[in-house]
Amino acid sequence: MKPVEMHVDLPLPASAARDEAMELFAALGRRDAPFDELALAVGLRSLHLPVQGELRIPVTTHVELAPVRWEASIEMEAADHPGLFPRFHGTMTLNPVGSASSELWLQGEYNAPFGALGERFDATVLHGAAEKSLRDLLERIATRLVTTIREREESAARRARGLT
Repeated sequence: MKPVEMHVDLPLPASAARDEAMELFAALGRRDAPFDELALAVGLRSLHLPVQGELRIPVTTHVELAPVRWEASIEMEAADHPGLFPRFHGTMTLNPVGSASSELWLQGEYNAPFGALGERFDATVLHGAAEKSLRDLLERIATRLVTTIREREESAARRARGLT
């Protein structure tokens, strides 16, 4: 098992982001847009391959919301041949940081297939591809969260000025 602990800073107060974060976490579990074709991905260049592109592994997810704690438990595994790819189990949490910002955390662990041999293969040949793909997912969720809230705020401001 390899521990995972990463976060993304959000330029939003947690109180403003909470409801949308819970909806995004739920959409992840239901495989609704924007997660309807969810795949964990890693760039081929980050694997030190001399070609452009990315390796994408479609995944299935199971999400259980804990809105009182502002988090969701998440399990992910490859949709096809799950025994050949890492499996992740952990939590995604929205944490307040002061009054004007917050952090989106992904914490847990992933199990590389084939035990210690799989962990060494991921660390050396794949250069941490499993963790990189989880980081990419976290950043995509954070970007979607910020964009959705900013668009909502801009729309409300236009309506308040009578522009819409």
